[in-house]
Amino acid sequence: MSKREDIVVSVIIPVYQSKDTVRECVRSCLEQREIAPEQIEVILVDDGSTDGSGEICDKLAYEDERRFACYVKKTDDSKETGGRVRVVHTKNHGVSHARNAGIDEAGGKYLVFVDSDDIVKDGFLKRLLDEADNETALVDETDSFKSQNRVSGFFYIENSVLNRNTHVWGKLFSGDIIRDNRVRFSEELSIGEDLIFLLDFALLQGKKHTIKGIYSGDYVYRENGQGAMKGAFRESYLDELKCWRIAQEKLLPYGRNLSKYAFVSVAASQVMTAFLVAGKIAVMDESEIDPDLRKRAISEVKAQIKHALKTQGAFASLPFGHKIKTIVFGLNSNLYLKLYGSHKSVK
Repeated sequence: MSKREDIVVSVIIPVYQSKDTVRECVRSCLEQREIAPEQIEVILVDDGSTDGSGEICDKLAYEDERRFACYVKKTDDSKETGGRVRVVHTKNHGVSHARNAGIDEAGGKYLVFVDSDDIVKDGFLKRLLDEADNETALVDETDSFKSQNRVSGFFYIENSVLNRNTHVWGKLFSGDIIRDNRVRFSEELSIGEDLIFLLDFALLQGKKHTIKGIYSGDYVYRENGQGAMKGAFRESYLDELKCWRIAQEKLLPYGRNLSKYAFVSVAASQVMTAFLVAGKIAVMDESEIDPDLRKRAISEVKAQIKHALKTQGAFASLPFGHKIKTIVFGLNSNLYLKLYGSHKSVK
């Protein structure tokens, strides 16, 4: 953890094969207006990159240390002169491990997660901090819900997390809540880890009204062509199914605090993510995927859909297209995969 006591915000950036984007990302986080430079630290966790990203991270830390040392000397000779950018190098364990390593290093009152291929506008942190106070655990830049007042953790889950807001970027978290309660990203998941982290954090808030939602558009998300659901089919793609089953298991003990529609929403997500996995299989040549993995994946997709449809109202809540998919897949899964694959190959 950082020794500097004046840090307000720790920005945690997991870095993997990001040599073309990490420099712009870091600069955007450091060049924030209306915030004193010493109040920001950026923690870069190099997740075993082999493309030179780690060396770029080290260079960014060195460059900022020289700039920041000059700033400190001019303003207050008593302050430490360490830079604002710190680098942690790890072996390649995935984004969850990298973010957890960043949490362990962070000394800020608030924590912010930024992906290394994204940038933030210069008013990003100021907008979030303006909404934060001692009664606020989370400030979320989102369009999933609007409220002039703080909302409870249960409200946030039902109206935001389960309303497609399943990412951790664009948010300001209380560092103490995360540290004191050991809220961490699941290193067993390579897809859906953000969803589980948000549920864990929000469930800690429960009935307490500690969460604010704002809309500013100051976080600039950029589509990652190397994302978790890109490229050849891997066993880790099945985490798309697993994370929503975990989500349901985490929410079931709190059934009295959530409406039945929350569980309908979870079930609908289980169906729709099952078809994401099925679609990935359908567009691939059978020679490109291990036959045993293909068989297992199709079996798990079937089981997920069957399980989800046991929730009353799940089928009715699906978009029309997914209702058709569910019917066809239920009648003949192989036919569905052929039809879907042919449809996508024509586009």
